[in-house]
Amino acid sequence: MSLDDVAEAIRECNDLYGSTLSDRNPANFMKDLLRGANASSNWPVSVAAKRFAAVQRTGDGECFEFIPYRPRQTEPFPDAFGVREDAPRYPVQSISIPLVTKSLGRSDETWLVQTAINLRVVETHFAVAAAFPLLELAHLQMGIKLRSTEIDALFLGKTGDPQRPESVLVTCEAKQAKDPLIQSQIINQVRAAFAEAEVDTVVPIGLRTIKGVGFYLTEFTAVTRLEASALEELTLASDAIYELRPPVKGI
Repeated sequence: MSLDDVAEAIRECNDLYGSTLSDRNPANFMKDLLRGANASSNWPVSVAAKRFAAVQRTGDGECFEFIPYRPRQTEPFPDAFGVREDAPRYPVQSISIPLVTKSLGRSDETWLVQTAINLRVVETHFAVAAAFPLLELAHLQMGIKLRSTEIDALFLGKTGDPQRPESVLVTCEAKQAKDPLIQSQIINQVRAAFAEAEVDTVVPIGLRTIKGVGFYLTEFTAVTRLEASALEELTLASDAIYELRPPVKGI
């Protein structure tokens, strides 16, 4: 479905049901649909009955694409990687964040990622609880908007022989506590990372807030360049809960 298709459908619904939905930003249609815990219940019953979900598409005026359910899939947008309460827990100091900065904390992905980067939560994970071994890890950029996707944070790691280390990219998808991690979004990030950089391995991670506690970090099995094009499903390799002490507003 194109952006024009979605905008036209919004206008038709407004005319038919007397609603006042804006048709000015159809690019956010899938993002808005998937936000919160009710994505599957918001999906049309008639489409779900035919065992079809959707994945966001960007570039060339595209908005989303209908995709068939995977084997054993029972709902359009399952929360396959919800917080595992018995995951290992590690304390992370937040006292280094100035009080004036904390006072501006809010519940959105930008603040989530900014806080995690400032406190080196991802670096801590790869030091104490990682499945994929790294020698070093450095944050490159946040909020990277690419033609096919958006990467909330991107890191460059080094692995292998310390004398001749290999470069690895770590892609990060960030979500608030109520929002599920969507596999297709993370897989798109992996493919986009390979398209943008000359590396042979990408390690995808998800970062999700636990309200009043901190972050739940999910590390997925590393993907090689040869595997990326056929990648359809993520495998959890490691996870951990990082407790912010003291708690941070908005997290």
